[in-house]
Order: sequence, then C-alpha cells, then structure tokens
Amino acid sequence: MKNYKMSFIGAVCLFSIALISCKKTEQQITTSSLTVVNGIMDVNRMVPNFSGTTPIKYYSGSIPLMYGAFADNCKFSIEKTEQPLGIFKYPDTLPSSKPLFNLMLHLKPGSINSLFLVGTAAKPDTMMVTTIPPYHNDRDSTFGVRFANLSYLSKPVSIYLLSESSRKEIDGLPYKGISGYKNYYAGLETGNYTFEFRDKETQALLATAVIDGVGEGTGNLRRYRNFTIALKGLPGVTSGDQKQDAFLINDY
Repeated sequence: MKNYKMSFIGAVCLFSIALISCKKTEQQITTSSLTVVNGIMDVNRMVPNFSGTTPIKYYSGSIPLMYGAFADNCKFSIEKTEQPLGIFKYPDTLPSSKPLFNLMLHLKPGSINSLFLVGTAAKPDTMMVTTIPPYHNDRDSTFGVRFANLSYLSKPVSIYLLSESSRKEIDGLPYKGISGYKNYYAGLETGNYTFEFRDKETQALLATAVIDGVGEGTGNLRRYRNFTIALKGLPGVTSGDQKQDAFLINDY
C-alpha cells in the first residue's frame, strides 16, 4: 500500500511538472502584428497566402487586399519569426499562377509591422515599417497620425494642416517615405482635421484627407488611437482609379 501511494504521488508530481512545462511553452509564444496595405495602382485586388507560393484553392473565401483602401481584416496575427507570404493578383486562380510577391518576412515577437505594397504590376515593390505607435492616456485626449507617400515615383510632397491658417506638418516626404507619428487633440467638440498633400516644389494641391468624428463622446473611433494617412495614385492623374488621392489606415 505504501509503494502504491508513493507511485501515485510520483505520477502526480511528474504530471504537474509536465503541465507546468507545457504552460511555460505556451506562454513563450508571442505573436507579432502585420498590417498589409495594397498601394499598387493598377492592381485593384490581391489576396495573401501565408503558405507562400502555393496557389490558393478557394479564392472566394480569401481575404481581399483592395487598392487604396483599408479594412480591419487586413491586420494579421503572426506566430512565426520567419513567415512566408505569397500575394496573388485576383482573379489569378490557375494552378500555374505565380504570386506577384514571394516574400519571406522576418518578424520580431511582439512587434507591430506595416507592409505597404507599392509600385505597379510590372514593377512591384514593398515598404516594410516596424514601429510602436504612441500611447494616449485618458487625460491627454489625443490621437496619433503619421503620413506615407505611396504615389508611384512622385516628387517629394509636403503635408499641411488646415485650420484658421495653413500649418506645415511634414516637409518633403519622398516616394516610399513615411513620417513618425504626430499627436493631435481630440477633446469633446473638437472639429474635423483636414490635411492637404502638396507638391513641395510647386505647392500644387495633390490630395485632401479629412479625419472626422474627432470630438464625439461615446463611441469615438479616433481618440486614443493611431492612424496612417497615405497618398496613392499616379502623379499628374486627376481622375479615374489611378488619380492621386489620400486614404486612412487604422493602426492601433
């Protein structure tokens, strides 16, 4: 009986050690965040494949990466530090289809990453940015904005904040350039924020972006959060799908 008790206790101890070890292993898995943005002006829709270059079997259920637009399902949680990523044009569904992008991403655990797909279908390119967005506490009532230039081969642009007068926020942002975050007040009854993208040299107006709903009370979608305003399109084009325009990306 004594030997039985000792064996039972030993088994329980071994099980407990194994369980603790398993929990420790599970706790060591730290994911990274990846936001993918389609800024390729002549590819309206793409789909990602985190298995790499294998063609996707069921495109109808895949996550669309729409040109010059953002959706929350374009944010991905990644467990691997080396993550393959193939990005296909849609509807490019043949078994022999090759991805427009065949990437191997190197992601640090716990990092926050933005992958901007830029260029053209003939000359695709990427811009990878890893940044910790600023924290906004309750008493400050602020939100953060950074600016990105995804407009294919554009000249440097400057960004102005319009209020009672025009205030320059960014000076000479080049193609594939991205600024740091700037904080803006978002107290109750704060008005909209209007930003203008202008050619740095000629001061020609290229695009306008408006962030609204900043001063709302409950359900405020701007306060304490961070955003990217990106310039897209082809320089000199003022109409159609490829015109220069700005769009908003919800970061964190």
